[in-house]
Amino acid sequence: MKKTARYSLRSKFSAALLICWLAPILLIVSLAGFLMNTNFERSAMQALVSSAESSMEQVEIRISKAFESSKAVSYDGVVRSAWRKYQDNGSSADLYSSVSEYLNQSFSRDSAFKAVFVSFPENEYVKPYATSQGTSGYAMIRKYQSDTEKQLLQYMSGVNTGIYLLEYGGELYMARNLLDSHFVPYATVVMLCDTQELFQSVLPVASDGDYRLVVDGALEILHDGSVQTLDEDFTAPHCDVEKRISVDSHQVALYANAYTINLWRDMPELKLAVAMVFLLAVPMLLVMILLFYRNVTHPMDVLAEASAKIQEGERGYVIKDPPRSTEFEKVYSHFNAMSTELKNQFERSYQEQQALQQAKIKALQSQINPHFLNNTLEIINWEARIADNQRVSAMIEALSTMLDAALDRDGRGQIHLREELSYVDAYLYIIKERLGERLVVERQIDQTMLDELIPRLILQPIVENAVEHDISNRRGGRIVLRAYREGGRTVLEMEHDGSMSPEDRERIRSLLSDSAGQGSQLGLRNVKERLRLIYGDEGELTIDEVKPGIILARVSFPAA
Repeated sequence: MKKTARYSLRSKFSAALLICWLAPILLIVSLAGFLMNTNFERSAMQALVSSAESSMEQVEIRISKAFESSKAVSYDGVVRSAWRKYQDNGSSADLYSSVSEYLNQSFSRDSAFKAVFVSFPENEYVKPYATSQGTSGYAMIRKYQSDTEKQLLQYMSGVNTGIYLLEYGGELYMARNLLDSHFVPYATVVMLCDTQELFQSVLPVASDGDYRLVVDGALEILHDGSVQTLDEDFTAPHCDVEKRISVDSHQVALYANAYTINLWRDMPELKLAVAMVFLLAVPMLLVMILLFYRNVTHPMDVLAEASAKIQEGERGYVIKDPPRSTEFEKVYSHFNAMSTELKNQFERSYQEQQALQQAKIKALQSQINPHFLNNTLEIINWEARIADNQRVSAMIEALSTMLDAALDRDGRGQIHLREELSYVDAYLYIIKERLGERLVVERQIDQTMLDELIPRLILQPIVENAVEHDISNRRGGRIVLRAYREGGRTVLEMEHDGSMSPEDRERIRSLLSDSAGQGSQLGLRNVKERLRLIYGDEGELTIDEVKPGIILARVSFPAA
């Protein structure tokens, strides 16, 4: 049996609107086009003329300002003074420094130029320059100094003191010779123009029609701002609008053509038919659109918005907007029931997971191996026989601190770093009584972190592991404790003397893996498991021999 295609209510209504009203709408659009066409050509031409005049006025202002900036290099006298000083002392460094500083102060903020260069014929090694802010100038300067400069200076060596507009490599350059008091050229200033800035007002004209922008009848500014040299026999093209400006004996000409569109110029009978269809179609179309929106589009949008809110995490969201149809009323009711049930199930699952994690943490904390207690009691027994009461008292106090930490009577999952360090100090005090001066302990603790909350007994088991497996076997060694912040994370480190064989590395890797079982190093396994339960993948524990004879244990988790 062939399966019948099923379509949504929205698609059916959309198809009905397109089929029933497409022809009238097309006729209405055609009529609008016909009515606009009668005045289009005249208005387009007027807009083109107005746009051309306005844009060329802006071009004239910008070019005039650029020419004045070029002349200012001569009038300011800074370059001339630096050149005279160079002739007196022969210091190329002073010449370069003075001129470069002047160029940067005068032109680095002038958006009309990408770069400004000054060349001295008598000293070709001094080439001061300045680039506009925001311009990546290294490649541009290398290209100019290695290729362009030679060509431009060769041309400028045979001209007078006027301002010359030159094209090279698709760029527009403004060049001018600087004369000394004897009217002899001593330098040439070359400005690399930013054509996008100088002629930006002409770009809107391009949207009204095709255009050509010509400078001095020899250079053409293209649409992308690049420049090309015209043939010597170039003649002004035939165009709808021609606008010229003259700035300091230089001419800029804009040749533009307006777009022309003619619709149904020879079909006057169509006017009446389109008008009649328009009068009949528009009211009916508006009614259909309103009904479709109120009964289909709006209820579907409400459903889509509600689904988006649940997807964003707003579980339990309820639609309160009453629908206008029984079909959507049922859909809304089912949606609200589903959303409420989803919220209830999520909350139950979250509470169960929280309880499970707390139970696991409690179970792991209760498994902390107190095997060091026997050694401690043996030391206390020995010290009680041969030492005075103060040392015995101190050891008992340290043992009391360790017992409090292990028993966790108040059930706190997190404590301050200061308290965790006190547990470590108590343990190390006991161990130091056994090893004496052979055990050296250093602390490199960020004092601003002492009140930061960290998981309980997260550092002491790592220190204990190092003592039992490395320090005790060596009968002494060096331990360095560190605490610092790094990239929004809390980092606790314990560095000690020791070495790791390949078998040790494999044992540590297995111990810290998710599949590790019980073993003699249960404390490390507990630390790893507690980090995973509290922080997930954000909690890290690593142990490695960072350099020969030095082992580093590192705990890292998000800072509180």
